[in-house]
Amino acid sequence: SVFVVQVFCSVRCRRLKRFETCTSQRSRLMTGNGELKNVPTIKAYKNHEYLGSPTSRHIRIMCELYEPMHRLDKHNIDNYFIIVGSHLVMQPEDRAKHIAGLEQQIKKQSSEEEVEALQGKLRFAKKLQTMDKYYVMAAELGKKLGQWNKERAANGKPSYHVSTGGGPGIMEAANRGAHEAGDTTLGFGASRPEWGSLNKFVSEEGAFEFHYFFMRKFWMAYKCMGLVVLPGGFGSLDELFEMLVLLQTKKISHPMPIILLGEEHWKKAINFDYMLECGMLTQSHLDMLVFKNSAEDAFQYLVENVRRAEESGETEQVETAKRRRLDTHSSTPSKKAR
Repeated sequence: SVFVVQVFCSVRCRRLKRFETCTSQRSRLMTGNGELKNVPTIKAYKNHEYLGSPTSRHIRIMCELYEPMHRLDKHNIDNYFIIVGSHLVMQPEDRAKHIAGLEQQIKKQSSEEEVEALQGKLRFAKKLQTMDKYYVMAAELGKKLGQWNKERAANGKPSYHVSTGGGPGIMEAANRGAHEAGDTTLGFGASRPEWGSLNKFVSEEGAFEFHYFFMRKFWMAYKCMGLVVLPGGFGSLDELFEMLVLLQTKKISHPMPIILLGEEHWKKAINFDYMLECGMLTQSHLDMLVFKNSAEDAFQYLVENVRRAEESGETEQVETAKRRRLDTHSSTPSKKAR
């Protein structure tokens, strides 16, 4: 029948293709005089095509769990404060230069379309100019914490490093401040092509780039002993609410202050009072948040929390790194999974 003939032809064609493929591969492995060459091989853990494939996703996830753990332990980094905020703000003097540059470009342009595009950029830059004060505030806070941490290290006390998302803006400012104080500073970066590499103030031993956001969040939270949130967009809000939920659900059990720096901004950005009024939040939820208006106030609040924790022994990790590390380092299982 026609069907039998079609099946026969199909099978025949597949066999011919396999034969041609094998013949082609065999010819590539033969020398000029017709002798076979050795088959090239690659070890599985060096096979980048395989490691980048969907089948190896679990391996990539495990790498993003254990490589940071190894590096943090190697450099004795056991506590840090996370400082987050917008990547769009910049130093006031840099903003002034940027605005002046745009104004000069507008004057030189003859194309109406180009002028309109530049005017849009100028309006946006001037809008952001009012937020650049938070860059200065973040840099000041980073420097104060860096100096304080250096003094603690000199006295043999556990360290608390400045850590950010590793990007520009607020993150760069906080890293810059700690770097200028001469302290090790961390950046938990995400793969964002528009940012390029991490900002230049992140220390080499503390520079991390994550593909998986949930692994990035894990490491931002795991050794965090305080979160400071300055004005920012969806990313900053995500990091704020992620940490609040972890505290609310007791997934983070040690005392951890959460500071919203810039009370005027935050009271406008999120109407917490209304959420309390309509029953979506309770007072205990709001008590997890503290509003501060200056780098000095935020610094003093963080330092006071560390002092109280050390005196009372409330935190999981104050005197030793052992209890803050993943359980793979010890044959004795921990009493409580973390």
